Amino acid sequence: MPAALQRQVQALIDQTKRRSGWPARRTLDVLGIPRTSYYRWLRESAWTRPVASVPMVQVHEATAEEKRLVREYALKYPGVRHRELAWRMVDEDVAYVSPSTVYRILREAQLVCPWRRRTKRTREEDERAARPNAIWGSDLMYLRVGERMGYLVTFLDEYSRYLVYHELLWSMDGNSVSLAAQAALETLPKGADGTPQEKPEIRTDNGSGYVSREFREVLSINGLSHQRIKPHCPEENGLVERSNRTLREALEGEELLDRYQAEEVLRRIVRRYNEERLHRALGYLRPADYYRGDPSELHEARRRKLAAARHRRREANLKLKQQTLLVEI
Repeated sequence: MPAALQRQVQALIDQTKRRSGWPARRTLDVLGIPRTSYYRWLRESAWTRPVASVPMVQVHEATAEEKRLVREYALKYPGVRHRELAWRMVDEDVAYVSPSTVYRILREAQLVCPWRRRTKRTREEDERAARPNAIWGSDLMYLRVGERMGYLVTFLDEYSRYLVYHELLWSMDGNSVSLAAQAALETLPKGADGTPQEKPEIRTDNGSGYVSREFREVLSINGLSHQRIKPHCPEENGLVERSNRTLREALEGEELLDRYQAEEVLRRIVRRYNEERLHRALGYLRPADYYRGDPSELHEARRRKLAAARHRRREANLKLKQQTLLVEI
């Protein structure tokens, strides 16, 4: 039977059933239509019937409210990358979404800046510090303060990237650098003999202050070893060099007028570097978290928050009327 005639017969059957209230079997007998033909037509029409498009919802997709919170937070901190944004929001209990989800939300809102991947030399395992106060890197950075040239000396704990000490100097001779080194060592717990209980290895370049007799004497009195990098190889002291770059970027736009005002600006910037800024190499934790806290506990707290939010998101997207328990967390 042609398809057009078949559709007309099916329409007649449906009209007769609707008007008479008879079941399909009686309707077919009255109209004289074989039942096998009718049910075959139904099967064929079911295969060719267009399927209504139902929007697919991922059970763990971020909700509209979470997407709004992510966009608002990103606009509030435009200079922060998506990975740091994600962990900031988890720590501050704003939204519990992964960095990849934050990136997708920001990309849809056209709030993502393109970036260029840079290759860098990674240190060998035996060169890395395995605990706080195992290796300290130190370096000097030039600073213009008013009409004078100053020097910012820093001591960086390489395990936690924590700036344990910084000081603004007017000279980078042996006396000035050695006094700053002694002040940095005073931050360590002391033993019964007055020397530091922990003995960090000091890693520096070959500047005049670091190769001076005064600097060697300070390290010798405190029982510390000194490793000087190869000449013209600043990447061997790359961690403190990178921290200097971060500090210099933070100083952009700051006008250092005199010593006291400059020291106040430096204290504020170093405090933010140590206690507020999330560090990529630390899994987006703060240097203070690694230097003074328990990073594994903080990572576990983040994992629990994300798991709980993922569970709630699944229930919301599936529109479950009865809440379920989160079994594995």
